[in-house]
Amino acid sequence: MPDEALSTPIVNNQFSAQDADITIQSSDDILFKLHRSSLAATTGAFPGPEINTQEEIVHLTEPAKVLEVIFQYVYPRRHPDLKDLDFDTLLQTAEAVEKYEVFAAMNTCEWRLSEFLPDHAAEILAYSIKHGYPESINKAGLVLSRTPHLDVVQILPSHGTISLLKYQGTRQKIFDDAVRYVEKLPSGSRCTLQSRKHGNHHQYLFDPHVCPCCRFSLLCWITKLSKIRTSSPSVNDDTMENPWCSECLGKILKKILEDGIASVPPFTDFLKAAPSIA
Repeated sequence: MPDEALSTPIVNNQFSAQDADITIQSSDDILFKLHRSSLAATTGAFPGPEINTQEEIVHLTEPAKVLEVIFQYVYPRRHPDLKDLDFDTLLQTAEAVEKYEVFAAMNTCEWRLSEFLPDHAAEILAYSIKHGYPESINKAGLVLSRTPHLDVVQILPSHGTISLLKYQGTRQKIFDDAVRYVEKLPSGSRCTLQSRKHGNHHQYLFDPHVCPCCRFSLLCWITKLSKIRTSSPSVNDDTMENPWCSECLGKILKKILEDGIASVPPFTDFLKAAPSIA
């Protein structure tokens, strides 16, 4: 008898309705007593009242801590904001929400996951690609544009990896071109490049020259920007200009980088162009 008592599943205290007509058991043997009418009205994957479960317990693969969260979205009550969940639990919850089509929780899960950027960008990108969240795809993709390939290749689906490699290459070319531009500038005692704006473009006049101090600071600034792993490199950084140089080329290079970064399509465009490999 003692052994039988120990093996009896525990009923979750939040979901223990006496008039429940369906019992769900978590992977760690916790029972949830629910109403099929509520499940049918708010989800797309649980059995509704028209399906006879013959009073059998429905076994799910998720732990109780995940099911307890998603079942709070099934009933007419204030829904949880998920702000207290750690990343791993939140990701498990988000996957369960998609699996069981708990519609009321989908946007909240996506929103909370995006708050873990730039950390966990690869996991968030994989989740967003799998379930089709373009805003999160672009946010996470931008973070990963500076991430080594091996750090993400085992997490993303095949077409996501191909898209990311092309996206990284496109963004890297902007910084490589900027470095080559500065390296090719002839040296001079001071900067002599001038520009004249025509519409949205700049026309550069005369033979440009760059002073040694400006050349060094500009190359350092480009390198710094190229390694940033946050959302978008900030070219609105005055540190690329030398205050002691009255004609520093920093503003010209800033414009070149701004135009280059703005010309890169969002990551979703690369994803659409990549073949989907099962």
